[in-house]
Amino acid sequence: MKGKREILRFSRNWRIQHFLLILSVVLLILSGVALKFYNSWFGKLMIFLEGGFEARGALHRFSAVLLIITAIYHIIYIIFTKEGRREFKALLFKKNDFSDYLNLLLYNLGKKETKPQIGRYGFREKLQYWVFFIFVFLMIATGAVMWWHNYFFVVLPKWVFDLIYGIHGWGGTLILIFIVFWHLYEIHLTPSNFPINMSFWDGYVSEEWLKEEHPLEYEELKKEGK
Repeated sequence: MKGKREILRFSRNWRIQHFLLILSVVLLILSGVALKFYNSWFGKLMIFLEGGFEARGALHRFSAVLLIITAIYHIIYIIFTKEGRREFKALLFKKNDFSDYLNLLLYNLGKKETKPQIGRYGFREKLQYWVFFIFVFLMIATGAVMWWHNYFFVVLPKWVFDLIYGIHGWGGTLILIFIVFWHLYEIHLTPSNFPINMSFWDGYVSEEWLKEEHPLEYEELKKEGK
């Protein structure tokens, strides 16, 4: 990230939630992939590194509880804090988000001379947030049914369980692809961020970066004297 990072963009509260989400999702993916591909050499290696089959299960359940705690924390943050409500409002889609994203693609392809004016969050950030939001809901809901399957077997037919297992397993695989091939690239590997955007760690960005990537947010902060 170019320039001296002096502008606080993400609060400590925001960064704690992000860290907890990273930790829980990474642990869930590692322990979940080990189970899904347990017959392969890779799956067997992962289970071995995680301390065996029972330890892998304990790690997966611990990570699931951590994800649930993070989700509850985030909901409380949105409902009961002014900052949380402001952040959530900024993450809602607006009618010009998609056209801004198309114009950004055209700019990157050299078909437009100017970049679209993006506020605090653009189409990409909003889409990533809502994909994660849906993912967390699905993983918690399907994971709860699988965890307490003895109780749910009484009220749910087998085909529902097959569907739940499919959603949980392949949903985790898709989110792994999503994280590796999109989120990490967008946040850390694009030219303006390469080799890493450290704002996820300390919350700070440079004035130059903010003016280039989120000009509307930059202008708003400038008007507020920040």
